[in-house]
Formats: sequence, C-alpha cells, structure tokens
Amino acid sequence: MSSAQNKIQKSMENIRATEEMKQNTLQYLETQRAKQGRGIFQWKPYTALRYVMAVICIFLLAGTGGYAVYSRPVSYISIDVNPSIELSVNCFGRVVSVKGYNEDGQDILEHVPLKNISYQQAIDRLLQDAYYIRFLNRDSQLVVTVISEHSDVMLEQINANDSFQALGALTYSSDAACMDEAHQHEMSFGKYRAFLELAQYDASITVEDCHGMTMGEIQDRIRTCQGHGGSNAADSHSTQHTDKHSGSHGHH
Repeated sequence: MSSAQNKIQKSMENIRATEEMKQNTLQYLETQRAKQGRGIFQWKPYTALRYVMAVICIFLLAGTGGYAVYSRPVSYISIDVNPSIELSVNCFGRVVSVKGYNEDGQDILEHVPLKNISYQQAIDRLLQDAYYIRFLNRDSQLVVTVISEHSDVMLEQINANDSFQALGALTYSSDAACMDEAHQHEMSFGKYRAFLELAQYDASITVEDCHGMTMGEIQDRIRTCQGHGGSNAADSHSTQHTDKHSGSHGHH
C-alpha cells in the first residue's frame, strides 16, 4: 500500500461508516491513483487530500443524518402467497428491512437476500427464485399490497413487471392503521387486509382462521361470497384492486 493510501486510510479511522464502505472507497481511490499515474498528471498530495476531504464529507453524512434518512422506511409492501413477506422501503425506493410473517416467509428470507436493492428488484428476485417459485402453482394466488403516499406510482411500477402479470397477481393499497392491527395479530398487513375484506361477507371468519389459510384460499372464499366463483375466478385474477381499509372496520 502506498504512503498516500496509508494517510487516506488513517484519516478514515474515526469516520462512522461500515468497513465495506471504507474498503470500497479505498479501492476506488487506488484505481484513480493508478489511472493518473499512467497519464500526464501524477498522484500528488494535494490531489489525494482533495479526495480524502470529499470522502470524509460523505462518511460524516452517512454516519449521522444521511444514514438515518437512508434507513428510515416511508413505504411498505406486503407480498403474500402462502409465504407472507413484508418489505420496508426508504425514500430512495430501496428495501431497508424485511420480515417473514409465517414459517414459509421466514424460510424464504433465509434463502433470498432482499435488502439494499430496489423494491422492483426485490420482487423480481423473489419471482425468479427457484425456492419461492415452488409456492406459485395453479391453485395459488400472489397478492401484493402497498402502503405509501405514492402507492399509485408504486403499484403501476409493480404491475408493469411481465412475470408479475403472467402470474395473474392481485394488487391492493392499504393504510397504516391496517398495518398496525395486522402486526398485533402477527400477520402481514396484506393478508390482514384480505381477512378484513372476507369478514365483510362472512362474519364467522376469524383472524385465527386466516392464519391457517393461503391467500388463494382466502381469495376463493371472497369470490364465492361475492357470487363470482367458478368460471369468473380467472377473470378476477387479471383485475387490479385498490382498496383503502381503516382499522378493523375494513371500509372500501
């Protein structure tokens, strides 16, 4: 390692950033030094200092307010088949945390990394994963539910996914009250929204009942209650639903 790079690394020691960020930056600086060394201008102390100061500013931002902004979720996506998975998405559209709300969902997350990529990439990764695809059979129903101030935009982007369309997936929007209630019942808000819809037609249904049901089973019950079972079921698969549910009342 060159003396200039030693100075750079020393200047970074007290900066609050992950080791991966530091190493990536050091690698970038070394690449820049090598490129300049092959050109007319040589890597000079003032050039190294300029890069170091820029890096310090970035790391200070990342270590304080910048990291807080990045890690703060502003939107949420529930992806339910039988596995129930929730994605928390930041203002940059990146997944900052994930949670599985049943055993299948937790198993999926052990096999498929979804953090720090865009939510579109996360959905793509799930739909292309061999372990996840096992749950997408002819009797299953993929349902994606979004909570966001920009849910219309997010749902439009999600519905533009060719694989998503080919599966006849359903999309909904919901709200924070629904999510809070869902989590009190240890259920994804997407599945809980479906329970609220079914409960409007069948007062005997309980949250515990829905815990043991797949999304396909819940949607079949809803269609049956609506009088759209049998031949009309396939038609409803291609329809996008956007419902707002508030609290346990499940108002449309």
